[in-house]
Amino acid sequence: MSEVKIDDSIIDKKILSIIVVARLVKQKAIDRLIRIHKRLIEDGISHKIYIIGDGPEKEKLQELIKNLNVENSFILMGKKENPYPYIKKADFFALLSEFEGYGMVIEEAKILSKNIIITNTAAKEAIVDYSKKLILDNTENAIYNGLKKVLKKEIIFENDKNYIKDDSVIEKIEAILNE
Repeated sequence: MSEVKIDDSIIDKKILSIIVVARLVKQKAIDRLIRIHKRLIEDGISHKIYIIGDGPEKEKLQELIKNLNVENSFILMGKKENPYPYIKKADFFALLSEFEGYGMVIEEAKILSKNIIITNTAAKEAIVDYSKKLILDNTENAIYNGLKKVLKKEIIFENDKNYIKDDSVIEKIEAILNE
């Protein structure tokens, strides 16, 4: 198997990055995240947000991105067969939905030992015992304030090297990463 090469221009390691893996539907509140992103940029907080996924809200979101002039820093990447290399390369994994169930994508982000930022939804059950987490109130201002603190490094995530104790799981994920 050949290793997946991620072009540095896709996820720029010179700037803090947030990645979201989600279907582009209303409940995922990507439009809210775009507005928050614009506010953060206006406040001089340099970062990029990458969205992996597709769905019925795509055109509406593209239009909002264009109208707010954030095309260079809020990137809709489309659906990816293997999102793991992208998740691994990003600084933070976020799932800032209006409502959310127990998401497998959160488990995948934990396996990759990502710093996880979510809204206070049922998804918090997936990270209750995970130390590299931030759970934000489910409002635009709370998400804005939380992301602002994270991006300004006012919130530091714990190092959680002991999350996975089963080496076979790590080997399986590494195999997926290298497909």
